[in-house]
This record gives sequence, C-alpha cells and structure tokens, in this order.
Amino acid sequence: MTANNPDVERINQCLQHLGEHFDSVHIFATRDETGEKGGTITIQKGVGNWYARYGQIVEWITCESEQSRIKIRNNQQESI
Repeated sequence: MTANNPDVERINQCLQHLGEHFDSVHIFATRDETGEKGGTITIQKGVGNWYARYGQIVEWITCESEQSRIKIRNNQQESI
C-alpha cells in the first residue's frame, strides 16, 4: 500500500490522534482482498518509543501462547 492510499491515511490519522495521549502506539490491520497478495492486505505502523512497542508486542504474544497452551492442557485433562 502506498502513502497516498486512503487506508494508510486513516491509520496515520489514528496514530497521530492516539500518539497525543500515549507514549507509544502500534496498529496492525488486515483485510481480505481476493486477488491481492494471497488475499490479505496488511498495514502495520506505529509511533513513539520503539522499544516499548516491541516489548508490548512480545509480551502479548507470549501471554497469548501461554493461554493457548493452558487451554489445550485443560481440554486434554477433561477428556481423560
């Protein structure tokens, strides 16, 4: 997607607005578009402290993975 794209412009406006209130903001957005790069268009942009954004993303992925593992273990124990 190019910088002149209306979707990118929307993301930039949201980043600017949220960036006025928060130290760091990162937005990930996807949309299904048949015929485009395997069907999915992805936009990801952020503002503010890069290390804070990176750390928050790593923490989120780690927590989500752990919650998934716990759910699977619980389901396996219930089926015994």
